Amino acid sequence: MTDKKAPPSSRAPQQARGRERVAAILDACARLIVIEGAAQLTMHGLARDAGTSIGSLYHFFADKQSVLDALGERHIQALAVITEELRAIDDSVWIKESAADVIARLILPILQYSERHRDLVSMICPLDGVHRLSSPDLRLRIEDTYARMLELRLPNATTDARQAYVLALIALPMGAFQTAQESSALSRQLLVEEIPRALTAYLEALERMHGVSR
Repeated sequence: MTDKKAPPSSRAPQQARGRERVAAILDACARLIVIEGAAQLTMHGLARDAGTSIGSLYHFFADKQSVLDALGERHIQALAVITEELRAIDDSVWIKESAADVIARLILPILQYSERHRDLVSMICPLDGVHRLSSPDLRLRIEDTYARMLELRLPNATTDARQAYVLALIALPMGAFQTAQESSALSRQLLVEEIPRALTAYLEALERMHGVSR
C-alpha cells in the first residue's frame, strides 16, 4: 500500500495522551525494524502496529523518515545519558580497577541497552544499508571518555597511539553488532559476553605492551 502524501512538518505532542501516542508509534517502529527492516516500513503499517489511525500518525509525523528520525533521537538521548554517567566517574576509578572492570563500566551499559533495543543494532549497522543512525556529537563524547580512560591507564603511550586504541575499542564491537542481527539466537552471548571478553583481552594486551602492571 502506498503511503499518502504527508504534511510538510511534524508536531510535538503537547498533552500526556499525545505523548503516549507518539511513544506507541515509536515502539511500533522499533518492533517493525527488527522484524522487517527499515526499508520495508510504511506509514500504514506503522499505524496498524501502533493501534492508531493513519490520520493520527500523520498528525505527529510528516513521513516515515520523520518517525525514524524521532526513534533515532530517542536512542541518542538514552545513550547520551549513559555517556554522561561515564564522564562523571572519578579518575581514580579508571586507574585502580582491573581491565575487565574498566571494560564492563565502559561498554556493558551500552551493550545491555542494545540488547533490550534490538532496533538500535539494526539502525547502527543496517543490513539494507539505509537509515543508518549517526550522531557525531555523541560519538565525540564517547571517544573523549575512552581517551580519558586510556590516558590514565597508559600514561606512556603517545597521543596518536591512544587515538588509534580509542578507535579500535569503538570499532571492534561493530562486527558483533552485524552478526547479532544475522543470528538472533547468539545475540545476548555476542553483545553481553563476547564483546567485553574480547575488549578486556585487548586492553590487557595494550597495558602489557606499555609496561603497565596492575
